[in-house]
Amino acid sequence: MKKNLIYRGPEPSHATRTISRRSRASLRGAMVAKLPGFISPRILQFESALEYAFLCLTLVRDDIQHIWDQPPVVHYVGRDGRTAKHIFDFLVTKTDGERIAVAVKPMQRVIERNFLSELERVAAATPKQFADRVMLVTDYHLDRAAAAAAARQLARTRPALTEVAA
Repeated sequence: MKKNLIYRGPEPSHATRTISRRSRASLRGAMVAKLPGFISPRILQFESALEYAFLCLTLVRDDIQHIWDQPPVVHYVGRDGRTAKHIFDFLVTKTDGERIAVAVKPMQRVIERNFLSELERVAAATPKQFADRVMLVTDYHLDRAAAAAAARQLARTRPALTEVAA
């Protein structure tokens, strides 16, 4: 008996800002992922190869419930005393309920722009109902070989976007 399949596209990204699709300096893209906290497969966006590696390594973990790409803005007081805005790259929710606001940056940029100082200000202003903690991830933290293996694993276990019609 032949089964009739229905295509159900993934949910769109829940990002609060649209990422620029063009860049001469970095990789831009999106991937479809399915996590326990998603109703159905969802598109997750990334703005660099480093963010892509982080996503791959995070999506293969068993303790991840939900990932929000480009979550809502956090307002903080900048070095100059004026109100500033920061949008984290990801808000990761673990299965134990812990929420981690993640900033993914190349170490060179962290050093050149004194980003750690800015991130400390952002962390101090981050509401507890938004995230339990803030985490900086750099190229020094990620294992490229492990990220490539995670990407291969994700490609083999892609979520199905079709279902049998009733």
